[in-house]
Amino acid sequence: MTRNRLRKKLPLLATLTLIVFAAAAYIFGLAWIQSRMYAFYDFEDLIQPRLIDATIVGWLLFFCSSIGSFLNVVAWRMPRGEGIGGHSHCPRCANTLKIQDNVPVLGWISLAGRCRFCSLPISRRYPIVEALVGGSLTLIGITQLYSLSLPAQFVHAHEGPLWTPRVSPELLAILTYHTVAVSTLWAMALIRIDGTRLPTRLIVFAGIAVVIPMLGYPTVMVVPWQATRPLYWVPEGLHVEAIMRVATALVAAALFGRVLAKGLCPSADLKLDPLGGGTTRLVDLIAMLSIPAIVIGWQSMPALVIVAAILSLLLRPMLRWIPINDGPKGQIADRGAMEAFAFALPFALTLHLLFWRVLWETPYWPSDQSSRNVIIVSALLVLVVPWFVRDRTAATTDVASVDAVADEGVGRQAGVDEQAPAGEAEIASSGSANELPEHHGDGESDQRDQGRDHAPGP
Repeated sequence: MTRNRLRKKLPLLATLTLIVFAAAAYIFGLAWIQSRMYAFYDFEDLIQPRLIDATIVGWLLFFCSSIGSFLNVVAWRMPRGEGIGGHSHCPRCANTLKIQDNVPVLGWISLAGRCRFCSLPISRRYPIVEALVGGSLTLIGITQLYSLSLPAQFVHAHEGPLWTPRVSPELLAILTYHTVAVSTLWAMALIRIDGTRLPTRLIVFAGIAVVIPMLGYPTVMVVPWQATRPLYWVPEGLHVEAIMRVATALVAAALFGRVLAKGLCPSADLKLDPLGGGTTRLVDLIAMLSIPAIVIGWQSMPALVIVAAILSLLLRPMLRWIPINDGPKGQIADRGAMEAFAFALPFALTLHLLFWRVLWETPYWPSDQSSRNVIIVSALLVLVVPWFVRDRTAATTDVASVDAVADEGVGRQAGVDEQAPAGEAEIASSGSANELPEHHGDGESDQRDQGRDHAPGP
């Protein structure tokens, strides 16, 4: 009995051992290397600063992956019109999950991917999302706390081994703002990769969380809205410029969204078919593009769109590892260009925030520091992106016929071999998709994937 229990805990013990070993290797290994490189520092003197580094990274990983766990709940419940509060429980047996089962990633490993009470499987989507969100937000936190990434920021010396984070109220405000913005973009991406429309309340929340802080505290702008940076520009107190920054960002998001529509949602027509599936995809695309446009400024958006397009192709194998959430009728069976591009956007924004200072100082990267010709050329290159990312195997669909199919109640029963994770909304395990709250996919992708099998969701 004891041997069997120990065998079940081996994956968790192996993971914890690997974490401890990695932390010890960083603390003592780097301290030893630096003591050899710098004659004025002893090995014992360098253990404490490296221990501080490891503690900060450990706390950030736990906190940020907890955000990823919460976003799993958002991606499952919000499209179904359900609340995102309440205790976590198993949707099959309705038992409330224990605290240790809710620990991001480690809880899933500890349970071997199965519910503690009914032993039904838990989707691998959830530890993957927790790790991706936790990793991206942790990297942003490290680079900004250690003054490595923000443009035009005072940088303390990093050439010595006693580097430490320098925290100020302004830095904490900027870091919090970026964390909320990237987390919101992740929430949108996790919903869009299931082919589901973005809920209106999520779009409203995004507007409040990204726009209002910038208007109220312009310091989070970091860079101005002008094409050329004004001399001695400092964002503090520039409320009018913050309004211009938001306005130009929204215009840029709409412009680039309309350009990308040729490849990601070719049937979109805001005039003749404002309620169609393709138009819905376009509106969601513009809403997602608005977040990075506001955060980094419209000047760098052409480069970010190009990077996201490249990542959408490179990350498709990873996207296949994330099962599609089953549920509302009209759910897609497979993912196309729109879903891949939505998945790539949080990665592109994360990379830009990580290397913002380096990119900002590069004359060939579009920004308020570069020449206007660089911005114009990069914007023209975006015109090629729709051809680059479009679904070459997908036929053009008739949105009207798609809606007719959806109205007939085409749905899929939730898979029994994958179960909802900690924090997921409760649904009947034997109920069909037609019994769930009415919320369709976007139509265009539904027709594209009719009749195809897909990875089981929660």
